[in-house]
Amino acid sequence: MNLRSAAGSTVTAVLVVLVVVMLVGQQLGQPIVLGFVLTGSMNAEPANMAPGDGFVAVPPAIAGDIDEGDVVTFEAQQLQGGGLTTHRVVGETEQGYITRGDANPFTDQDGPEPPVQESQIVAVALEVGGDVVVIPRIGQVVLLLQGGFSAAASALSGIPGLGGIADGNAGSSMVFVGLGLLAYSLVAEMVGGRGRPGRDDRSRDRRGETSAVLVLIAILLLITVPATASMVIPSGTNDITIVSSQTPSSSPTVIERGGSVEYTYNFSNDGFIPRIATVDAASTGVDVAQSSLVARRGETASTTVTIHAPEETGAYVRSVSEWQYVQFLPAPVILSLHDIHPFVAVAAIDAVILVVVTTVYVLAVGLEPFRFRDRDRDVTFVDGLRRRIRKWL
Repeated sequence: MNLRSAAGSTVTAVLVVLVVVMLVGQQLGQPIVLGFVLTGSMNAEPANMAPGDGFVAVPPAIAGDIDEGDVVTFEAQQLQGGGLTTHRVVGETEQGYITRGDANPFTDQDGPEPPVQESQIVAVALEVGGDVVVIPRIGQVVLLLQGGFSAAASALSGIPGLGGIADGNAGSSMVFVGLGLLAYSLVAEMVGGRGRPGRDDRSRDRRGETSAVLVLIAILLLITVPATASMVIPSGTNDITIVSSQTPSSSPTVIERGGSVEYTYNFSNDGFIPRIATVDAASTGVDVAQSSLVARRGETASTTVTIHAPEETGAYVRSVSEWQYVQFLPAPVILSLHDIHPFVAVAAIDAVILVVVTTVYVLAVGLEPFRFRDRDRDVTFVDGLRRRIRKWL
């Protein structure tokens, strides 16, 4: 493979990676690495983001405190019927953040949208030198793929075993496709279907070769992205506002001053792989009976959380943090890594997935190029994909 071909393949792989993570983020309601805008509400100074433009989405935990002027993606309650909205923070009150699209004459809170709470913010747009880093038109590719996905889901709705795809479960669909591609590669190798060219034909047919490394990258991406999302998206801190009252009340959030209340904290596993959850106190006035929970497929694990009210009356916030992990490592190992930092545990689990899948692929298939040729046109799979991406962009 010459330098030009390698560069073209690299650019194609990067574009595919970006589009896939955006598609998964949109389906899960949580931007992953990249987000994009759907309307023209930000198509004005200073952001100048047209519909379909993308941006680098930084998780709030990494971005730090939200300041006036930040562009954030939040779960709107009323705007456009609810859902992800990307607007700029233009103020802050005791009730929450005030937001507005750069192209809108009024704030969101001038309409039906209440002030945005910290827990509603799912991403902060990366800024360099005070300007949002914008990737033009990349979101249009995601919208096209979403349309194709919806059409395919409707067509597959009657096929047994494909309910996850038909229901729009992007994570399950990606894992299904990734495992299918891995299985196809293994079968193709066993039956000799890759069609390696002979020595005499190697130079002539090099343009008809598709890098096995790119196929491996696609498989890894399709498996690890939803696995990572399934751990990171549901994790975080849950805030509970309580009232320390002079008198007892039947309301679970109104506690007699100096008293306490217990409630059951449930952790359910709707996936196929056993999962571990860590439940910890994230503020004062909270006790957790059992911090580590394990749930197998279809099971629910529970622990008791006790919330204490201070002697002084008034409203107080009590917080509980939860992190979820797929159990690809022994539970003691995951918990030890979690104690270092949750992202260390996530990275270790992803590393196990990457190593196992890569080892199986390399040992069974190898890294010799695949040949996917069109009988009617002398265009390789990668060349065709690259041309389609160029047309979209």
